[in-house]
Amino acid sequence: MTVLKTLLAGLVLAASTAGAHAATYYANSVIDVNAGLCTGSARACAANDRQNVNNAVDTDDSTFYALGFGGDITVGFALPLFTNPQNVQAFEITFNRKAGHDEAAKVYSVLDGVETFLGTITNFVGGNNVVASTAFEYIKLVDVSRTVFPATTSHDGFDLSAIKVSPVPLPAAGVLMLAGLGGLAALRRRKPAA
Repeated sequence: MTVLKTLLAGLVLAASTAGAHAATYYANSVIDVNAGLCTGSARACAANDRQNVNNAVDTDDSTFYALGFGGDITVGFALPLFTNPQNVQAFEITFNRKAGHDEAAKVYSVLDGVETFLGTITNFVGGNNVVASTAFEYIKLVDVSRTVFPATTSHDGFDLSAIKVSPVPLPAAGVLMLAGLGGLAALRRRKPAA
């Protein structure tokens, strides 16, 4: 009976640990920002309130902050530190996207002031996701639209609407759970020695 209680306790602990960091977080604060270059007209550069940095961390899907060519933004989250691997998604808004209006940004995780490059994202469908495999406090985006797409028709670089982090599914947790259940089944089938 003691073995059964130990196995059950282990299963409960494994299940609670797996769910403890399963929340999804959206960036909710701007830590640092350096506006990049906008090559459009004054009207185009100000259209849709795109110079309002708070648009990058609000909950409105129809607003965005334009980084500008070479600009960057560092954002924070309600959870002060992420220690498990996380999917990082940056949502870009381009209204009435035309062919050639290509934008890109490099993504970094930041821990104690040290930046770790995670990858480059684009405004293409499905091009907005990277994985942070080490701990971080903040996420930083740096516009590289003209470097990645020299012929882009964009006039103000990557347009950031939101940044979301969510846990990377860990297959090992499922394997551990199945092993524990298998152990329980084996205990049930075992007959006492006569």
